[in-house]
Amino acid sequence: MSDGQFYLVDAGTQAALLYSAGRNGLVGVLGDGAACVCTGTLEGLVRLTAQASQEPPLAHVGDWDEVVEIAFHSPSGRFSINGVANGPPLPNLAVAGPGYYRVRVHARGRDAGHGAETVTDVNEIVEEFLIICWPGDGQPEAVHQTRDQVGIGLRAAQPDPSIMPPIRNTAADPSGRRR
Repeated sequence: MSDGQFYLVDAGTQAALLYSAGRNGLVGVLGDGAACVCTGTLEGLVRLTAQASQEPPLAHVGDWDEVVEIAFHSPSGRFSINGVANGPPLPNLAVAGPGYYRVRVHARGRDAGHGAETVTDVNEIVEEFLIICWPGDGQPEAVHQTRDQVGIGLRAAQPDPSIMPPIRNTAADPSGRRR
């Protein structure tokens, strides 16, 4: 992954893939068929597991630092993770075809990832994500757990620039500067 982010992307989306942590500091919905997941690691490797289910999973936060659930609309009925490489292909998460899904994003190790900044060796991965999707509705997001420093910085009204990853979309920042 790069620029401190990866995306959930529907094959039929027209949404721009911009950096957005949303109000929850972990995942921001970018429009119909697109969402951005924010990492602590700026560049390189994170561990990612993606699961599609027909039923909602048990609400269990366990030892995850951040757990947020969003509504995701899949216009085409085919969406997966974009912006990641090095591993087996990730599955189509739209198990019920076109429509609304609930997406629960779990994260741990973002603070350590932020400290490492770039991780290129698989044996040095410190950040992990679990994404679970199931057919749902357009209900508002649900925040189950928020406790890492990266998330605190991203949720703050005046975020600490040392925690924020670079801005990728120069249209949002016409100067092209990175923060």
